[in-house]
Amino acid sequence: MEKWEGKTAIVTGASSGIGNALTHDLVKHGINVVALARRMDRLETLKEQLKNEKGKVIPIKCDVSDKASIDAAFEQIEREVGTVHILVNNAGVAQLKMIFSEDESTEQTIINTINTNLVGLVLVTRKSYRLMRQNGEHGIIINIGSVVGHSSMYSPHSTNVYRSTKHAVRAVSDSMRHELVKLNYLKIRVCEISPGAVETEIFETGGWKVRNSDKSFVKSGIIPMLKSEDVSRTILFMLELPYDVNVTEMIVKPVGEKF
Repeated sequence: MEKWEGKTAIVTGASSGIGNALTHDLVKHGINVVALARRMDRLETLKEQLKNEKGKVIPIKCDVSDKASIDAAFEQIEREVGTVHILVNNAGVAQLKMIFSEDESTEQTIINTINTNLVGLVLVTRKSYRLMRQNGEHGIIINIGSVVGHSSMYSPHSTNVYRSTKHAVRAVSDSMRHELVKLNYLKIRVCEISPGAVETEIFETGGWKVRNSDKSFVKSGIIPMLKSEDVSRTILFMLELPYDVNVTEMIVKPVGEKF
């Protein structure tokens, strides 16, 4: 990790879950983290928690489902930070909605899921890529997908739009990598990590019923789960690889997962 010490990372969805755990790990390795999320209060808490570590946290409010919010965040990044070397597109939402549901909120849920999980990822990456090219140094783009993006099986939990966006994350990651080869710009690597179920707030905000007070559903083994720290360690493994080595795709599952 020494080669990244003093460098700058952007982590989306940094206020909780994988993004929060990753920010802790990166800052402890001396990497400065631009922490993007909607909940500024949590980002400020994160900054305070890590104020004595080797790296630092730069909290910036950003809703990746909103282009105007992304534009404003990157204006601040360019003004206050100037560059980026590592991008981790982690922000995501997973709502329990069927495409043909007659629930009045379904259309907005579909739009928000696609905008957050796919459109926002692409827009954030475009802006980060420009900053990486400007500094002329080695960089890496890590897109967080999901195991559900590796199959077309029926989803018993009606994560149908979410599943589609995660298929798209895999495809767009390949497209980014192919474009960099075509541009003959090989200082930037692109890889995609597909975790299995991770015990984060995404289940609470998405209407899932897996975090009961006694977590009986989790304990039953129906959905074994990774911890956010497990995924963070996987990202650190990617960062530790030499600049000329790229693991383009990695699936990380908890033992016992059936998907």
